[in-house]
Amino acid sequence: MDVLAELNPAQVAAVQAVDGPVLVLAGPGSGKTRVLTHRVGYLISARGVRPYRILAVTFTNKAAREMISRLESLIGEDAERLTIGTFHAICARILRREAAYVGVDSHFAILDQDDQRRLITRVLKEVDLDNKLYRPAAVQGIISRAKNDLITPETYQPPTYWHEGVRRAFECYEKIKAENKGLDFDDLLLLVERLFRENDEVRGRYQQRYEHVLVDEFQDTNKAQYEIIRHLAGERRNVFVVGDEDQSIYSWRGADFRNVLRFRSDFPDAQVHLLEQNYRSTQTVLDAAQAIIAQNDQRTDKNLWTDNPGGRRIQVFEAYDERQEADYVVGEIQRLVARSVCQFRDCAVMFRTNAQSRVLEETLVRHGLPYKLVGATRFYQRREIKDVLCYLRAVY
Repeated sequence: MDVLAELNPAQVAAVQAVDGPVLVLAGPGSGKTRVLTHRVGYLISARGVRPYRILAVTFTNKAAREMISRLESLIGEDAERLTIGTFHAICARILRREAAYVGVDSHFAILDQDDQRRLITRVLKEVDLDNKLYRPAAVQGIISRAKNDLITPETYQPPTYWHEGVRRAFECYEKIKAENKGLDFDDLLLLVERLFRENDEVRGRYQQRYEHVLVDEFQDTNKAQYEIIRHLAGERRNVFVVGDEDQSIYSWRGADFRNVLRFRSDFPDAQVHLLEQNYRSTQTVLDAAQAIIAQNDQRTDKNLWTDNPGGRRIQVFEAYDERQEADYVVGEIQRLVARSVCQFRDCAVMFRTNAQSRVLEETLVRHGLPYKLVGATRFYQRREIKDVLCYLRAVY
């Protein structure tokens, strides 16, 4: 069949595992999204499932657009009748339709991050909390994580005296938001989970509609999202999730890799398929990554392999401090360019936090090397740094 023609044997096995719960644990670069999109095509073309009965969920609008684009080229006009989107977009759509069941106005406004931050700043004043001790961003983060764990102001248990202030802010935040008919992004998940948990008729209606539920990047789901998936599974239990515990990097925004363990516990009869062939990296990179991640004992062992060439060996340099580190990086770039191995534009330097760019930038400037900072403002072009430099010039 056309939908299976470009897949390797492991991918074909995952696509054809149609009945009941399926867990696909896919290594990096192994074609996770390809398997999910081809499974949709297989359900429609080989199993006769109507597109209207299929729900596919992913995590970003960009990923959703890419999935739709791939499915349009794979199954044509049928892609328009699928329900595809992010968790938040799909939950917003459900709430517009079912708002009355959870006591909200169907014409609710959705607050973005800036709206939330401004509201929390106002709330801190209303409950008389010092915004230097209670930073709005920190309070917003705690409230968001609580909602992702299905915790409301009524069930929030402050672990410290400081968190007691957060609880008061949480209550006031929810009160003002409700008065203004507003919901934040976390509310969309929280309310839909509550809707499905408390209303059998509504839950049954959505279970009846969606015969197959497919989830991409499953390792990035939080508790609320997992419970929504579980509610939708219903008696059919046709849940197909694709993910990899080793790639779970969003715990700071509520993602819980333990959902993979929960899935196995809640669906003990789930078929498990491993995608181990990598199409992106060299075997050297895969061996190094595998040697590091193998230290985690809360994971499923995978043997990543590739048909790509072995690649050059990885070099490790342990620096005494950040300045020695920056000198080494810049010296290595100069050496490679001088030997005509590459040009400056072929070199990329990656660091963990924006604060680390300063020493690297200083060293690059000192050696006269051209560079472009991606995703941030150059250190010496930042407003606060330019202000300080102006003061220093005046003092001088």
